[in-house]
Amino acid sequence: MEVGVDALDFVVVQTDVSDPPYIDDLPDITEPGSCIRINGFVKPYCRRFAVNLMTSRALNSDIALHINPRISQRYVVRNSRLNCSWEDEETTSINKFEFDRNKKFNLDIVITDKEYLISANGQHVCGYVFRIPTSKVKVLMVEGAVEVYGVEYSKLQMYPAPSPSNAPFSVPTGDGLDHVADQQLDVPVTAVLPRGFQRGWQLEIYGRVKILPHAFYINLQVGTQLWPHPIVPLHLNPRFRALHGKHLLVRNAWIDGAWGSEERTAGVQFSPGAPFSIAIQKNEHHFSVWVDGQLVGELQFRGASEVDTVYIHGDVNVGRIYMKTFFDDDYFRKSQEDLNVHSL
Repeated sequence: MEVGVDALDFVVVQTDVSDPPYIDDLPDITEPGSCIRINGFVKPYCRRFAVNLMTSRALNSDIALHINPRISQRYVVRNSRLNCSWEDEETTSINKFEFDRNKKFNLDIVITDKEYLISANGQHVCGYVFRIPTSKVKVLMVEGAVEVYGVEYSKLQMYPAPSPSNAPFSVPTGDGLDHVADQQLDVPVTAVLPRGFQRGWQLEIYGRVKILPHAFYINLQVGTQLWPHPIVPLHLNPRFRALHGKHLLVRNAWIDGAWGSEERTAGVQFSPGAPFSIAIQKNEHHFSVWVDGQLVGELQFRGASEVDTVYIHGDVNVGRIYMKTFFDDDYFRKSQEDLNVHSL
């Protein structure tokens, strides 16, 4: 039976597990930047498949990383198996799902200092923090209704590697939104700020929360890469039902190679399925954050404050990003009706 496939799927779609698995011994992948690229083809009857990094070829081997694209549901599950028992899974839904039946795919797994970074066809999908040391990972297995054309091993200096398929979006900068069309950006979003983010300016983000959200985050950072880890003067992380069933808005910064202490605001309402607006203002000594016209938090500069990139990932759709060259508080106190017009 396919790893991670429940009994119901096994009964309904036996062809998903009838294909022989691809198994290969792995080279040393402990050095940060090591990349495993799987070139394959999703067969027409595939509902899901699995890519496993295992500690041995034994069927009951520990699995350090289990990547399980669900074709029908259009999301990707990650997990680990220790002592024949599955741990808590992580899931990511993707706006631009890169695994389609009857199509080729490239799946990259990049090893960093603390986590795996996973991309499909050049688009970053998710990360997965190590639960088993990479020194114990010895075997690659791919199973399910996919054909593996080949596996390549390489060393990257940066992730994601720049390419036409993941070229960043350029954020418009000006004095108003009236002339800016809806952008409908695919999440994860990497957007560059051509003129940076100056004091006295206001970054505006319009979007809609997904129906069953867990979390999303917005980084104002230096550079478009995810690894090596960029400087992040402002990290915004709305978490849903995270504290006694309440929503949280977490603020932090990555400076000098580490996250600082979190600052939290409880009760910030990003409603599932509802539109929202976020305005981030850069003041003399701090960032201030407004959600739907209400000031919800601030973060004092922790050394670095210059940014050139906006990165957005998680359970959210993004309709528009815009940089205003002035503070416009009145705009964010408009009615909910106006907010709906400017959102997805």
